[in-house]
Amino acid sequence: MAIKLKIPQTMDYVGRVISIVRRAKVAVKRMEVEARDSSYYIVLEVEGPADEVQWLTAKLDKLPEVLEIGVATSAQAIAVATKA
Repeated sequence: MAIKLKIPQTMDYVGRVISIVRRAKVAVKRMEVEARDSSYYIVLEVEGPADEVQWLTAKLDKLPEVLEIGVATSAQAIAVATKA
C-alpha cells in the first residue's frame, strides 16, 4: 500500500510523520520526500495487516500539519519506451 502526504516544508513535520509511522506495526518498504513549492510531498510504501495500515492512515490524517492524504492499494508501474 502507498500512503501519499502533503505537509508544509518543515523538517519538524517530517519528524512527526516518521514518529507515527514507527509506532505502526507495518514494514516500510520505501519512503520518498520531495520538496516542491513550499510543501513536502511524502510517499510511503508500507506492508502489514490492513487494520494497521488503516490505523496509520487515520493517525496521520489527524495531524494538523497534514494538508492532503491519499492511499493507493497497489503501486502503479511506469513504462518507459526508448528509441534506439
